[in-house]
Amino acid sequence: MSEKPYDPARVFVRAAGLTEGVEWAFWLVLTVWWVVELGLGPFELVLLGTVLETSVLLAETPTGVVADLVSRKRSLIIAQVVMGLGFIWAVASTNYWVILPAQAVFGIGWTFRSGADTAWVTDELKGMGEHSDDDLDRLLIRKHRFGIAVALITLPLTILVGELSSVRWAGLCLGLIQIAMGVYFHFALREDHFVPGREQERGFIETLKDGVMAVRSAPRLRTLVLVIVALDMGSEGFDRLGYKHFLDSGAIDDGSLLVLGVLFIALAFAGLAANAVAGRVLESGFGVARLAVVLLLVAAVGGALASVTNIVVVIALGYMMQDSTREALWPVLEGWANRDAPSNVRATVHSLMGQATSIAELVGGLMLGIIAELTSIPIVLAISAGFFGLSSVLATRGVERRH
Repeated sequence: MSEKPYDPARVFVRAAGLTEGVEWAFWLVLTVWWVVELGLGPFELVLLGTVLETSVLLAETPTGVVADLVSRKRSLIIAQVVMGLGFIWAVASTNYWVILPAQAVFGIGWTFRSGADTAWVTDELKGMGEHSDDDLDRLLIRKHRFGIAVALITLPLTILVGELSSVRWAGLCLGLIQIAMGVYFHFALREDHFVPGREQERGFIETLKDGVMAVRSAPRLRTLVLVIVALDMGSEGFDRLGYKHFLDSGAIDDGSLLVLGVLFIALAFAGLAANAVAGRVLESGFGVARLAVVLLLVAAVGGALASVTNIVVVIALGYMMQDSTREALWPVLEGWANRDAPSNVRATVHSLMGQATSIAELVGGLMLGIIAELTSIPIVLAISAGFFGLSSVLATRGVERRH
């Protein structure tokens, strides 16, 4: 039987999608570990995010430049191993100050992957002369959709392991799987069409400058930076405090792995549906910027709905609206950046976008954490929804210039 020809698109969807599915399950573990098992307060939860985003802020651009200078494949392998170690560290102790640095380890690992996977598959496919920008936009949606589909398998398995043993054992298993994925990347990924920057006699500083100049000289990339900043100024409100608001609604007596697991599975189904719709819309020629406007608007409405009530069903509905549309946004915004980034600094440009995310989440997280301590979580969620709305308005500037 003849071996199937090597298809970078298929490898990309499977490899990147598998890691996303594992990460969905791990965030379920972390949510239960932090909120239920350790009983952390609002500021402690936000501080975890602050450490994560600080590490991403410091490492994002250097690791992106390394991916452009040395190898996107090696960068992806390092990412899996370091993130896996961060997973294991995060559940290694019940002492808050011992597990706090695990967020930094995970953040550094994530920066090695940020942009490198998209830059890798873009160069491989364009090097083969088979894919357009529109094809790549749809591929990013497809990858994300596969990741959520994998989550619908990993989430029930994680719940089962956690219920039969413990949340910590479930986290340990997921960390080991993440490391094993690094080994898989070593054998599954090829790098046939990437020319390392060091072979072109480009250095670190020159590559970084070229990446910054690419963003500054492209109006749509500048607009994208503003969209990302507004979006992520509000995202920490839901990412760190949304589940606590759900559990504190008073209607849930059992804040267990099972209860939150059911919510995560519902969010995965909603995310899968939102990604399917986003993919269909892109295929119709709607455009990434215009689609971002719509998704951000729905996220704002859902966020506002979740913030104005203590009715658990309404909170869950609003949370599903904002979470599923934000999940669908990741590949859309990534595709937006990918269209306008030059090939030789593509990973660096993606990393600069990631750095904008980190700055926004760092500043927004600290601000929202303080507001939550002084007022209440629902007020913070309402502010977050307002930031989503602002981001939607800013995204219209990208529509005016080019679809």
